[in-house]
Amino acid sequence: MEFLGIGYQELLLILVLLLVVVGPERLPQMAYQIGRAVRQMQLYARAVRNEFRDEIDYLDEQYRTMRGEIELAQRTLREELAKLNEGLAEVDATLRAAEAEAGSALAAPPLREAAAPGDPTAAPGPGGAPSPPLVF
Repeated sequence: MEFLGIGYQELLLILVLLLVVVGPERLPQMAYQIGRAVRQMQLYARAVRNEFRDEIDYLDEQYRTMRGEIELAQRTLREELAKLNEGLAEVDATLRAAEAEAGSALAAPPLREAAAPGDPTAAPGPGGAPSPPLVF
């Protein structure tokens, strides 16, 4: 088993050199400080991990909220589009029926001939003047 690429033999050599360099009096105090530093680094690492987890959870919640709003908007747009298409179909049917009626009225013979200007049988227009003939 290796720790940071250091095997058992290298670790034992480092501990012996540390004992020689630091001395047996300061070695327990130094081990305590190293342990405290490792614990402090673990606390910092845990705090950073928790901060990232909280931030990711917040972003995930925001994503789900936005996704729900987008789906609601899409559903509403589809419903409105369906209503608009139904309304357009009704207007189209009404216009086609009116066009068919107008086409059949044009195909029918006129009820009477257009009157000549000055003809007393001509229907008077606004202001008493005869109205011009209708042209389609």
